[in-house]
Amino acid sequence: MRIGLLRLYLVVVTTLASTDARAVEFPSVIDRVLGFRAAGNGYAAATGNTPAWCVELGDAELFGIAGLRVAGVRASGHAGDVPLALSVSQLASPVGDEARVDAELGYAPGARWSCAARVGVETVSLVGTAREDALARLALRARADAGHVSVVADVDVVSRTLARDIGLTFGMVARAGSAACVVASARFDGFGVVGAGVSLISRLGGALSLLAGYDDGTESIHGAAVVSIANWRVSTGASYHGVLGVSQAVTIAWTR
Repeated sequence: MRIGLLRLYLVVVTTLASTDARAVEFPSVIDRVLGFRAAGNGYAAATGNTPAWCVELGDAELFGIAGLRVAGVRASGHAGDVPLALSVSQLASPVGDEARVDAELGYAPGARWSCAARVGVETVSLVGTAREDALARLALRARADAGHVSVVADVDVVSRTLARDIGLTFGMVARAGSAACVVASARFDGFGVVGAGVSLISRLGGALSLLAGYDDGTESIHGAAVVSIANWRVSTGASYHGVLGVSQAVTIAWTR
């Protein structure tokens, strides 16, 4: 019951704070604009330039509400043909906190396709109450490349106290050389389509990229800028909702 009360309070948060609108995730600026979780590194999935290792720190302020924010850290990389990723994120609110830990292990024999399994746990606590039992998560992700087009599919299963939720996310990336790419995404649950979106990444020279997107599931507009210098990448962006207002986020990543 206490979990239900917190999730009711945070329903407007999770719809925009998460790409899949079901739980708190690492607050990646790029993944938000793309509309799907892209193998722990959305920019690489969209541009085709995948680093061997990446460590990211992220922070997002939600709707200008004091004390309402998501923060986290994520590390991803490859050990031969095995991609690895670990992320920790926490949502803080005036009435309680929600924390999530995800670990991902996959197989990527070459550059044309990859698959991975992801496991995670969530904990929810309300002010003045004990921490609730963890909610278990299991997910499978697959990606395939065909020339300048990539397709990503992600199925996510959440085991709750009284029910089990299943969600499916599709993303399609079409790259126009090294200058730009267009991304289309769609999310489904047990009742059908819950959201679809489109976004654009435009690379202006070697250091600056601009991103823009729209998601009809949350009726929100996203915009971001990405600056890449040597092994560092800084992403900053904002999301606008007609009723809830503006959320701002920043991600700092080190890659090699």
